[in-house]
Amino acid sequence: MTTMNNRQRRRFLGLGAQTITGAGLALGANPLLTLAHAQDGSIDTGGAGDYRALVCVFLQGGMDGFSLMVPTGTAEYAAYQRSRGTLAVPRSQLLDLVPRSGSGLGNGDSAGLHSAASPLSPLFDEGRLAMIANVGNLVEPTTRDAYEAGAVNLPAQLFSHSDQAIQWQQLQGSDRARSGWGALAADYLAPGQSRDYLTSISVAGANYWQSGIGQQPFTVRESGVLTHNGLDLSSNWQRPRADAFDRVMGLERRHVFERAYVDLQSRARENTTELGALLAARFGEGTNEPVPHDPSEDTLAARLNMVAKLISVHAELGMSRQIFYVGMGGFDVHDNQNKEMPELIASLTSALAGFQSAMDQYGLAENVTTFTASDFGRTLTSNGDGTDHGWGNHMLAMGGAVQGGEIYGSLPVMDIDGQDSVQNGRVLPSLAATQYAATLLDWLGLDDQRIDTVLPTLGNFSSRNLGFMRS
Repeated sequence: MTTMNNRQRRRFLGLGAQTITGAGLALGANPLLTLAHAQDGSIDTGGAGDYRALVCVFLQGGMDGFSLMVPTGTAEYAAYQRSRGTLAVPRSQLLDLVPRSGSGLGNGDSAGLHSAASPLSPLFDEGRLAMIANVGNLVEPTTRDAYEAGAVNLPAQLFSHSDQAIQWQQLQGSDRARSGWGALAADYLAPGQSRDYLTSISVAGANYWQSGIGQQPFTVRESGVLTHNGLDLSSNWQRPRADAFDRVMGLERRHVFERAYVDLQSRARENTTELGALLAARFGEGTNEPVPHDPSEDTLAARLNMVAKLISVHAELGMSRQIFYVGMGGFDVHDNQNKEMPELIASLTSALAGFQSAMDQYGLAENVTTFTASDFGRTLTSNGDGTDHGWGNHMLAMGGAVQGGEIYGSLPVMDIDGQDSVQNGRVLPSLAATQYAATLLDWLGLDDQRIDTVLPTLGNFSSRNLGFMRS
């Protein structure tokens, strides 16, 4: 075997940088973390037959949950209408939510969905959709008096898009950390799976939820698996380049960085080829799409379509636990809200309902839970034509394992001078995003000790589990 000279190394690294960028992959776990988990014992998932997956739908820009779900009690709606003014959703445009328990919310209030969210109504009525009221970033339980007195630990840079989106996705304390709670959960879930690199998959590129020092997300596009550029063996002009690449890969490698880099390239080609072939065999070229969407548009439905495809082949891949990340933008509605919010809600809820229908068709409704998250909610007050950055927000969880047909928590009093509001209409969360995440991770199979490691501030709250998931 010959060794690489300096010229060969430079050519190799240049070629490798292009191809690995084309593949768009972050493969495998940190070897030291994998070894530690192997020694400590990985999670017993019961094999691929006991499949469970979480799908995070992150609504970028600060979704206005107070337009999605609105109080409908006489006094409560009147307060909401006073605060929102011309942005208040008319009572006639609300679809009543009738809890299956018949008891309504914990405080006896009633609520309705925006009419644009009509695709979700049947799921709520069937008990497969739960609304979680007034969730937000909190480090510890917080009241208006404690907030105004500065007597409570708060998330850093409240009301900042970038900071609050990161904190929602990390939930490690009052400031930024090195890992997201999805990445930390994947560190526990990956060991022992047939293809650990597919434990965490993003259909929206890099994100803080799945990023950390250990397990990294496998990235795909809504159009399919990312492949190495310029190495198509079926192309006459690309084949010489592919052959040259293979020869370089076969050279003796003495330096640890060279060996690691070549190993990464090799696994990237193998993994993308395998997954791409499996999806092509199952779905062909853009046919049999599980979630209806316009293939010419970059939409949430298109991304969820790809998630549905990936979930459908989990058994062939030997996967028992997976987490997926998709995103939808456009929710920073500082103006033109009365036009844009109904359109956004319609797009969101249609895509969610289509995805749930696909899970039903695959017989995986009980195995997959979809949940929403966002930077923050919007202010109660109008700025004239839109809303500004808020705090608390309403979320939803969807799937056959959800204890649906219920509203968990309490709707805030929509009074800008009330105890549920700070700083001119920013709603103070009554449930922590940490509690919301813990409920989902418990269903996914993490025990209390691991959940406490993933979510270090959970112990600050009296309730670890919000109760919207079946065991």
